[in-house]
Amino acid sequence: MLTLHLIHPDKSDIPVETMRFPDGQPHLKINASAIADQDRQTPVRILTRLNDGNDLLLLLFAQQALSHLEFSDIRADITYLTAARMDRVMRPGEPFSLKVIAAVLNQAQFRKVRIFDPHSEVTTALVDRAYAVENHRFMKDVLDHYQQQRPGEQITLVSPDGGALKKIYSLAKYVGTTDIVECMKERDVHTGALSGFKTNATTLNGKTCIIADDICDGGGTFAGTAKLLKEKGAARVILAVSHGIFSKGTTIENVDEIYTTDSFREVPDVHCFPVERYFS
Repeated sequence: MLTLHLIHPDKSDIPVETMRFPDGQPHLKINASAIADQDRQTPVRILTRLNDGNDLLLLLFAQQALSHLEFSDIRADITYLTAARMDRVMRPGEPFSLKVIAAVLNQAQFRKVRIFDPHSEVTTALVDRAYAVENHRFMKDVLDHYQQQRPGEQITLVSPDGGALKKIYSLAKYVGTTDIVECMKERDVHTGALSGFKTNATTLNGKTCIIADDICDGGGTFAGTAKLLKEKGAARVILAVSHGIFSKGTTIENVDEIYTTDSFREVPDVHCFPVERYFS
């Protein structure tokens, strides 16, 4: 399989140049003369982040250009999908944003779409021929790295809320642990304010708690959860998130270390693993 790499075009098997016109429109140029006739019979995947509308346009432009060059088996590997968190109508007057993005992707008729750790199963239900790339291998890498640095610590996995709870038990089975702590929170849908942090743990007896979730944006959920875990006796709290946005920075109160991938962006000041490896 060939890769058209829109995140790092210099790594692309198919020579491609990306750019922006002065009005802001994204554009790309594929070096058609460098493509052998036999390559056009080979499946090609477009590896991309969809952080915003321009990234989505660039993906669609790449698919159209490859089709025009007579590639018939074109796939999309998406490290981060914009609007995945808006997987329903939150309040009257707001859009079902994920449904809109999915409709646009479906028009491109990709042979297969793989999405790294989508926010919920609604994504793969709405996007045609879509498959979730689970975060299990990433989390195994996190545990292996942490235990190499600090051997002998007793570790428990933590689900910070109801959304993460849907995934935590399959993750625990994959990494080979039954030590799980469930947490919950309340969010005001009108203001976004968080409150009511709760856990099923009575005491954590000096354990290291690794919070596993898909996205860290502002970090409020994790600050509140980490505070609660330390009140219950956790010695250290580690945050492991598939997608690191960190809109308020990577210093989160009561969180001792952070692990993420470069699915949304490269994050130089935390443990940041290359997401491309999880598509292999």
